[in-house]
Amino acid sequence: MQNAGLAALGLNWRYVAFEVHPDDLGAAIRGAQEMNFIGLNLTVPHELPAVDMVDVVEDSARGWGAVNTIVFEAQDEQGGWRRLAESADIPRQRRSHGVKTDADAIAWALREDLGLQLTGAKVLLLGAGGAGRTAVLEMWTSQAAPLEIMRRAPEQNVYG
Repeated sequence: MQNAGLAALGLNWRYVAFEVHPDDLGAAIRGAQEMNFIGLNLTVPHELPAVDMVDVVEDSARGWGAVNTIVFEAQDEQGGWRRLAESADIPRQRRSHGVKTDADAIAWALREDLGLQLTGAKVLLLGAGGAGRTAVLEMWTSQAAPLEIMRRAPEQNVYG
């Protein structure tokens, strides 16, 4: 799906998956940055520890306590930071910028696809794993009420 989207946009990029042991996450992030990746997507169990492994954490990601996307940035001649994807040259000064996109995506999808505003909405959430945790927090901050959570296997919930 990701590669089809990249091709449709005419981008000469590839979206590839790598299996990374949690003990090797920091080295994997640094390695991707050194190889000039434009970014990374992370999933469980990497989202929580990644907050402490990136150079900059977006405020919302810090609030969620998790990072699911890392954007590599380059410093321009004026000292500002821009996405490496927007850079024609690969400058030596780079950094990793952690963001959390799940909550915005959930709220956007509910609003745009279903015409649902979360404030005051009655919500039944099926599942409480990694994405479920973010969904619960987004529903709570958006003041959805009441919020019911149904889990198939509570003992398998990564977040307790």
